[in-house]
Amino acid sequence: MKTRILMALLTATTAVTGLFIGAESASAFTIKGRSEAPANIQDILPELKDFVGKEARKLKPETIGAQTIDLNSIKLKYDHNVNVYFIGETAGGYRNQLDFITWKDGNVLQNQTKIFGDTSCSKAEKNSLANYSDFCANPNDPLKDKSRQDSPLNVGDFAELGNFEAGTVFDFRLVSNAINGGIYNKGVKGVFGVDEATNPDKLQHVMAYYYKDLLIFGYEDLWGGGDKDYNDVVFAIDFGKGNARDVPGVSVPEPSSAAALMGIAGLVGFSRRRRQGKSYVD
Repeated sequence: MKTRILMALLTATTAVTGLFIGAESASAFTIKGRSEAPANIQDILPELKDFVGKEARKLKPETIGAQTIDLNSIKLKYDHNVNVYFIGETAGGYRNQLDFITWKDGNVLQNQTKIFGDTSCSKAEKNSLANYSDFCANPNDPLKDKSRQDSPLNVGDFAELGNFEAGTVFDFRLVSNAINGGIYNKGVKGVFGVDEATNPDKLQHVMAYYYKDLLIFGYEDLWGGGDKDYNDVVFAIDFGKGNARDVPGVSVPEPSSAAALMGIAGLVGFSRRRRQGKSYVD
């Protein structure tokens, strides 16, 4: 009930309070390339291709269900800068948009705000990475007269959302095929967040993973859950290692990304984890 009330507030209000400490405009984040990313991100990036995988891959229902996350889990324990990295996509003709929302103590901090306006892969960048096709099965050309924020992405492109206080809660929402007008069901636009309770079809649209101090979100972009491969778009979110470890309550060795996708080697859904009593600082 508390989550429903909070999400109603998020859609009803247009106020942005001073608790958000963002360094960028609320509507135009600067998209940076992977060469500008921290060294640890550049090192990890090749390992993340398995989170994208193949279009229409077959995942077992128990694997999908084990990788759920609720909104109250994505809550910062420590103040930290937050960066969002584009990993890859298999969405084909769909050009999705990634937005985010934040709140704290029941107060909206940041209304639904665009991060990436076109989460398709850039065809122009297909030779920039030896195994580009492993991340990007269906690259696109940019649409005419679009800004950098509304253009296709390269693997590892990222946006710096700013610095956020401890206690800030996040939701990351995919607006399906937004740049082409969106998709609708009975007049309702397809906008899908990390928590199925807040989605218009009340279904899971995100599989969530912890991997080497990053949170990885893989999205399903169709009403009704689509083909349930959860790799239409994949992002990595850097909240800082202290926050990332606190969200899933990780106290186990990190598995390989391939093992993570199979739902084994100790990687389980965030909502089913319990903190083991360890504290981390960044």
